[in-house]
Amino acid sequence: MQSRIFVPALLAVLLVSSMSLAQSAPPPAAAQPAPGEPRKDPKGVKGISPFWEAIKKGDNAVLARDFDGAIAAYREAIQSQPQNPMGHYRLGEAQLGKGDQKEAELAWNAGLRFADKDPVMKAKLLFVLADLRERQKSHDEATTRWTDYGKAASDKAAKGYPATPEDRKKRIATVKELATQYADVKVRIEKRLKEADETARKNAK
Repeated sequence: MQSRIFVPALLAVLLVSSMSLAQSAPPPAAAQPAPGEPRKDPKGVKGISPFWEAIKKGDNAVLARDFDGAIAAYREAIQSQPQNPMGHYRLGEAQLGKGDQKEAELAWNAGLRFADKDPVMKAKLLFVLADLRERQKSHDEATTRWTDYGKAASDKAAKGYPATPEDRKKRIATVKELATQYADVKVRIEKRLKEADETARKNAK
């Protein structure tokens, strides 16, 4: 009788002990990244998020002068976080590096729509848009865009360069003045050449 009672009792003790151990055991460790790979976290709190992983991939492609690869990576980042202006800013930089100013401007304007709450990115986007207009020799529009950048850069949170707009606008004014002077000189030269031709024809008769 004792042996029949003892065996079930022992099994019950073992079962309770097993349950206690299972409850007190730590949860299984999360999968660790392979050596050399960054720790990943979709929320970007304890590791790199898909957005920043794509941005890093694009940055590496830019360093390798692979602008098509960079554009693809930055578009992947934008798909992950379409309202993050950083993706649009980087995409525009890659498009400009490729030589496509139109696509660069489209990307930067898209980023500007989402940058109202990010003074740093807003200033960066206004800067590159103003610089692009100056490159295109659209002097009047460039002046307006530099003024917009100056307003954004005056916010200390933007970490911009408030003195830059005035310097750029002075340079643009100088270029416009020289262009006007050159146009006047060109007209005078053409007039004198025409007069010289007429004089030469008269003397040849």
